[in-house]
Amino acid sequence: MFHHALGRTTGLEAIADRLRERGHVVTMPDLFDGRTFENVETGVEHAQSIGFDNIVERGFEAGRNMPGSYVVVGFSLGVMPAQRLAQQDPRVGGAVLCHAIVPVDHFGDGWPEPLPLDIHMSDDDPWCEEDGVVAREVAASVPGVRLYRYRGSGHLIADSSSPDHEVEQGNLVIDRIVDFVERRASTIDDQDRPEPPYAADESTTLAAFLDYQRATLAWKCRDLDGDGLAATTAASTMTLGGMLKHLAFVESYWFSYRLRGDEPEQPWSTVDWDQDPDWEWTSAASDTPDELVAMWDSSVKASRRIAEATLAGGGLETVALRPNSDGSSPSLRWIFCHMIEEYARHNGHADLIRESIDGEVGE
Repeated sequence: MFHHALGRTTGLEAIADRLRERGHVVTMPDLFDGRTFENVETGVEHAQSIGFDNIVERGFEAGRNMPGSYVVVGFSLGVMPAQRLAQQDPRVGGAVLCHAIVPVDHFGDGWPEPLPLDIHMSDDDPWCEEDGVVAREVAASVPGVRLYRYRGSGHLIADSSSPDHEVEQGNLVIDRIVDFVERRASTIDDQDRPEPPYAADESTTLAAFLDYQRATLAWKCRDLDGDGLAATTAASTMTLGGMLKHLAFVESYWFSYRLRGDEPEQPWSTVDWDQDPDWEWTSAASDTPDELVAMWDSSVKASRRIAEATLAGGGLETVALRPNSDGSSPSLRWIFCHMIEEYARHNGHADLIRESIDGEVGE
């Protein structure tokens, strides 16, 4: 991980610690020899006094000394060494470039396909006017590149110690970085699903099987327009769009509402469930594909955060704060098993629906 122009800040250390908590080894070379700065302008002046080429070379040598394969993550100034390593070191298994990107021909003949690349950038970031153009060109021309765009003009939005920090969008950037690293660290099948480990502990195994089922649903809904997500098959009224919204609700219900005891979130808190107990299924027809996918994705990421915190605090034996009507409470272990069953059942439905739409099949 390569730091930005503020230096190796506590906010970046927190992101590194988040990855370490997931079992990853994180190295963050200090390209400023211990110095940190309160604003980007001063940090850039310091970088200029060192020389950008020297900073890139320092980072490049640090990466070349890494044992085995690795993933690079660069923030703003740190994108330069991260991108050079991604394009020039064949051991790099993926790259995340945050708040900056340089033209890919600067470090070679082009992006080394099929190397996975995620780019994160605010739409109106004044530091990224030229970088934004490059990012859009790369995302449009290189298969598999994902460009995540964030509203506003904030630059270092993911760094909690930066003046630019934005809690909601910053957490989204971090979640996506963690997800990217997790996927690169595991075996990914042809449908972009992380294979569960064969010999891990119980909590890791349960979480991995749930993520595998989640990824299966994402695959079955991938690249469909509104008509595709609204399609039905046989005598059933079930749709893939309704399934996304239903499982977004199920994620929120079990992890947020039941396990952690939170109050219902929007849109679930304003639904008259007595009048329409299948509201999430029927109302999905009014949502766009992007809205449905974003709703489900947001619920999944929130569930992961709650599960991680619960595992760290009390483990699988932790019981839900909201009990059943008879006073009993399911454990996190039970919730994991139930969620795996819930997804597996609906993925069977999704398989049939997707095949009826365009012939796409697979387990």
